[in-house]
Amino acid sequence: MHTLTPEQDLKLYLLAKGVKIDPEAEQAWLRQFGGPMTLNEYASTSGVALYTADGVWINAPFLEAFTQQTEARLVCEGNQFAIVRDSLTVPVSVVPVSAYHQETYEDGGQRFPYTNLGVTHTDRCRISPVEGCAWVCTFCDLPYEFKYRKKPKDELRNVVRMAKNDRLAPARHVLISGGTPKPEDEAWIDEIYAHIAEHAAMPVDVMMPARKDMGYPAWLKSVGVNMLSINLEVFDRERARKITPNKLKLLGLDHYLNYIEVAVKAFGVGFVQSLIVFGSAIEPIESTLEGVRELARRGCMPVLSPFRPDPVTPLGKKGSPPASHEEMVRVYGESLEICARSGTGVKVGPRCIPCQHNTVAFPDGSSFYVPLDGDLTRPV
Repeated sequence: MHTLTPEQDLKLYLLAKGVKIDPEAEQAWLRQFGGPMTLNEYASTSGVALYTADGVWINAPFLEAFTQQTEARLVCEGNQFAIVRDSLTVPVSVVPVSAYHQETYEDGGQRFPYTNLGVTHTDRCRISPVEGCAWVCTFCDLPYEFKYRKKPKDELRNVVRMAKNDRLAPARHVLISGGTPKPEDEAWIDEIYAHIAEHAAMPVDVMMPARKDMGYPAWLKSVGVNMLSINLEVFDRERARKITPNKLKLLGLDHYLNYIEVAVKAFGVGFVQSLIVFGSAIEPIESTLEGVRELARRGCMPVLSPFRPDPVTPLGKKGSPPASHEEMVRVYGESLEICARSGTGVKVGPRCIPCQHNTVAFPDGSSFYVPLDGDLTRPV
């Protein structure tokens, strides 16, 4: 079984239990950056973004109820931030909320914050062409908090430009993500994918559900998309019927796996990933690991996303627990072994090291993983 370093183990503790913010650290943050510590706009990215000298990137929650009993603290002495837990003190660098997040734009006679279009986490600007979602998954807040709306193409392009040039936290790549468009809006979002890929001036990734058309991944590659994320999220069929009912009903697990295999052939190993949400509230660990196995043998990076409850969702309202430290240790260790045995050359994702902040993943010193100053378009 893989042995974690103290910094890696601390990350898993923080993902599971969160961190308390010392008043001095909060004041130091305000003095240095003049803005909030987090936008708290989505459960899995609701924390403060940190990284260690060894390249361990962390999104440490601090606002949710489950963090109240944590033993970890974010402190600051002078200008040096650190995480303290018991006798362990780990110096960390912090990633501020981008300056453009305070700007607004106009659409249909109304003003909206640019965070309605795009949000930067670590080094990646995530833009959402669709507000809300055509699907309803019980762990995700999009269909519960937002009314379905298509966003203006020119402003999506503008927020990418603003993110790239941001003075506090410049982005080096773009993720075009959900919500999922309605079937009648697929041609519209295809135009968005192609437009942003052409004009972004940095690598563009797309996170999307599978399509019926097996030739679609090759089309995305042809218009300049760099990487594709096709998320299984829940592998166990019975649990998927309850948690991600639209996904299972519309296409089914077998189609998703076949589609992912086709995508890897189009993009190559290291450029297709699939997020799996895990923890006792989602599905048995054995099912999660079987999902990892099916992805790895197809050359797709499994991205291990520990469940973090959102209070506005059905799972959050039920008081579902976040993934535990013990579950994270087991899933990560066994996933490493599964990937190594697959023979495809794939590893646990994401490849982008800063994008590992809210997932159970760590750089291993190999060229598979790409540091902050690396080339995200480089083949494995």
